[in-house]
Amino acid sequence: MDSLWKEGPSFTFSEDRRTVSFDYSFNRWDFEIGGQIPVWTLCDRADWLSFLAVAALDANLARPDMRVFTRCQVWEISPSFYSVVRPGRPLKVSSRVVYVGNTSFVKKGEIVDRSTNEILVKGMVQDVLISMDTRRPTPFPDWLKENYLHLTSEPRPEMAEVFEKPPAAKTFVYSVTVPPSDIDLNNHTNQRHYIRYCFDCAVVGARQGAYPTVRGDVLKQGVRKVSVLYQKESLEGDVLSVDSWEESPGTLRFQVRKVYENLVQVTLQFHETNKSKL
Repeated sequence: MDSLWKEGPSFTFSEDRRTVSFDYSFNRWDFEIGGQIPVWTLCDRADWLSFLAVAALDANLARPDMRVFTRCQVWEISPSFYSVVRPGRPLKVSSRVVYVGNTSFVKKGEIVDRSTNEILVKGMVQDVLISMDTRRPTPFPDWLKENYLHLTSEPRPEMAEVFEKPPAAKTFVYSVTVPPSDIDLNNHTNQRHYIRYCFDCAVVGARQGAYPTVRGDVLKQGVRKVSVLYQKESLEGDVLSVDSWEESPGTLRFQVRKVYENLVQVTLQFHETNKSKL
């Protein structure tokens, strides 16, 4: 991400001034597993890039007693993303706010290949304004609601919602202790690391034959869709259990918990063939 700011992004706005676009390319250090961008890194970058659509909102809310936390995110990833994206590949990012509620807003984002105009990644993120004193959601100020009045009456888009494990599902459990390096500036486990914990769980579970259809080397399988719902926080040193099961062919569900307290739910859907489309 640092390279994006060395010369500064050149923003382009839609005619209605509600969508912002700019050029972007991934850096060589974003490519880790087998020369690919891990899904947790992609989600982190996509979330951060799409947040530029509300950069003005973020600046006005830049108070030490307030922070914006992600409640949930859903991203769909084209198989072409894994084959064409390389360090320096010219991409275009576009993003817009599509809903504003009392304490949260939803933004929609896309990453497009500039060479072909193919949509490589698309999705939505719901963010919540949090009081750092109470660590609870807090209402937006009146001026913000007035600025986004055209969106406050819109229905909230469907996002990741709470799911339950089927009673008959075969569960594979993976354990992880939160290390100091996974803590972010909000003093809790950064959101992308939960996705990594779940992916690691999938790798180990697949190797042990824990899932009916997700088998073999998951590290080489592209993720088609990832959905994440953040329920509660975890801190450095917390021992987390990742419960996993196969919901349907190619789809794994995960419940990250601390003892009996549910923290995060993740769904990973893998590409079945190279011909899959968004």
